[in-house]
Parts: sequence; structure tokens; C-alpha cells
Amino acid sequence: MIFCLAVLFILTGLMAGRTDAEKKITKGDAAIAKRSAKSYIKLRVVDKAIDQLQVAITGNPNDVEAHFLLGELYSDKSRADEMKKEFDLVLADKKGKRKYGKKIQPYLTMWWQRNYNTGVKAIGAQDFGAAVEAMQKASAFEPDKALTYKGLGVAYLNMGQTQAGIDAYLKAIELDDKDPSAYINLGRAYMNSNKPEDARSCFQKACELKPDKVSYLRDLAGAQQSLKDNEGALATAEKALAIDPENLDILTMAGQIHLMGENYERASDLLEKVVAQQPDNVDAVFNLAGSYKALGNFDKALALFEKTVAANPKDHEAWYNLGRIYDEQNKMAEAVQALQMVVDLKPTGVNGWMALSRAYARKSQHESGDVAGESAKKAQEAFNMAESLEGN
Repeated sequence: MIFCLAVLFILTGLMAGRTDAEKKITKGDAAIAKRSAKSYIKLRVVDKAIDQLQVAITGNPNDVEAHFLLGELYSDKSRADEMKKEFDLVLADKKGKRKYGKKIQPYLTMWWQRNYNTGVKAIGAQDFGAAVEAMQKASAFEPDKALTYKGLGVAYLNMGQTQAGIDAYLKAIELDDKDPSAYINLGRAYMNSNKPEDARSCFQKACELKPDKVSYLRDLAGAQQSLKDNEGALATAEKALAIDPENLDILTMAGQIHLMGENYERASDLLEKVVAQQPDNVDAVFNLAGSYKALGNFDKALALFEKTVAANPKDHEAWYNLGRIYDEQNKMAEAVQALQMVVDLKPTGVNGWMALSRAYARKSQHESGDVAGESAKKAQEAFNMAESLEGN
């Protein structure tokens, strides 16, 4: 050992004494440098070992063992990019891959794991730019890990880079087509990109992989609704209700679908359960009011529409429904007031002006003299406005 180190020190001194132009390392020099590097490795003198391996590789670039040893040392020094460069050279050689492939893999996995974990922590901290950087580094060490691309997908989507997120999830699914959550996240990205057909396909695949997951069924029903596939959406919603009959999100969706399908009894049954637990759920209250109105239960509908406009005075649809119910109940002053709110909020809406015209006309029938004449005049003005808008 003493003799070997003495040779090493002499060689190192000779090399240090030359100029760059004079340096010419032979294969013999390379062999001596590699032996010296191995001695330094045993002594754990890493920097010296790296220097000697670099000399060895300069003299013999095809020495896969030297590349492998240098890659190991770079890993020890946390110089992961340089490590990978050396290992890539080893793996590109058939004999090198056969001899060192299994030894190299744990290093690549370790550095993948470190960068992936860093990316996950960055996502948790909502530092999505750092997450993308870490996940991209991770993918360089283990390009076939689906988890990496799922992490990239999450980061990109949270950064508003929808197409990059979609591409990442497509890659993840290419590597692992059995993970339903990847299909769900890809489907949601497609929904945000206004591609409901692609989204539906993703949600259907997720539901095939995990048929009892209520949230997946809810996503599928939402995509089906977007595609005007109310029959499919209804079947999906009912399937979800069979799994979890108390799920308020599913009850709300199913109630809305039944309302659109004019199954008002079923819609009201479902929505009543929602409103009982979420009395401030404005959408559910509005839809339940619509169901009651369609069933002719005007008193219940009126109370709920009044609650809706109290919560949101700019809801012109709720004001319109209020106006029509007041009209049906011969409460003409209230009808005019409600419908005036409609045309104030939506001055280009033909239906609002037509309903206001009718309300003024009926109001004039219950009045006399100048008051009746004024209401009739307003009815004509509202009618003329409706016709004018309809002509446009």
C-alpha cells in the first residue's frame, strides 16, 4: 500500500508540473491513475479519487469501470447530474450494462426518490414552480415512474398550465393504466379545457376501475350533463345514490337532472333532503322551488323563490319565477314589481318584457280611471319593447 501511494504521489506531482498543452495521458498513465483512485476510495479520500478517475478516463475514455466508480463518487458528493452522465456512459456499453446495470439502479432510484419527495413537499407548500423543477429532475433518473408525471400534472394544473398538465397525465397513464385517480385528474383537466367528450371517456375508465367510488360517478354524471346526455347522467347519479343515498352532492345533482327531465316528484323528493340539511344552499333552494312550481304547489315555491332573491337580489330567474307565481295568484302589484326587477336586471330579455306586459295588462283590469289607463299604457310599452328585442 505504501509503494502504491508513493507512485500515486509521484504521478500527481508530475501531472501538476506540466502545462495544459504538455498533458498527454497514455493508457498506462490511465491504469496507474485508476489504481491510485481505488486506493483513495479505500481510504475514503473522495476528492483525490475523483481527480484520479478523471485522469484515468482522459487516458482511456472507454474504461467503463472508471466511469462506474466515478459515478458512485459523484453520488457520494451529491453531484447527481454528473453521476448520471457517467452511468449513462456505462449503460450505453453492452458489457458495462451487463456488469454494472444492477449496481447502478439503486443509485438512480435513490436520486429519483429524493427529487420526487422534494417535489411532493413543494406541492404541499403550494410552490408549484419548485415542484415542477424537482419532478423533472426526478424523471431524468427514473423516466418510467408514473408517479413523477402525476406529480408534474398536479403542479402544472395548479399553475394554470392546463395542456402541460394534460400531457403529464397522459404520460402517467401510458406508464400505468390501472390508476383511476390519474384518469379522474386528466378528466377534470379536460373539463377545464372545455373538452367534455374526452373528460367523459376518462371518467368512464376511472369508474370501470373503481365502480363504487361515488366522487368518480359524480364527475362522470357532470360530464354527461355537459354533453346533454341527461339519460346517462341520471343513470350515473342514481347509481351513486344507491351506493351513498345521503350524499348531498349526489342528491343535488340527481335532483337537478330529474328537474331537467321533468320528473318533478322525484326531483322534489331529492332536493327536499338537501335543503333540509343545507337551508342556505341557494342552488338547491332554487331548484326545489322550480320543482314545486311545476307541481303547482305555488305557496311552497313562492316561499323558496323569495328566499332566493333575499340571498341574491340580482337573480333575475328567481324574480321571473316570483313574478309568474304572483300573476297566477292574482297578486298583480307584486307581479309587476317582481317582473320590473327582471327587466331592470336583464333589459334585453324578451321573456321578461312579455311577462311584464301581461302583468300590467291584467293589473289594469283590476283598476279604473287614470290608474287603469296608466297600467294599460305600461303594458303596451313593455309589449313594444319585447317585440323590438325579438325582431333583433
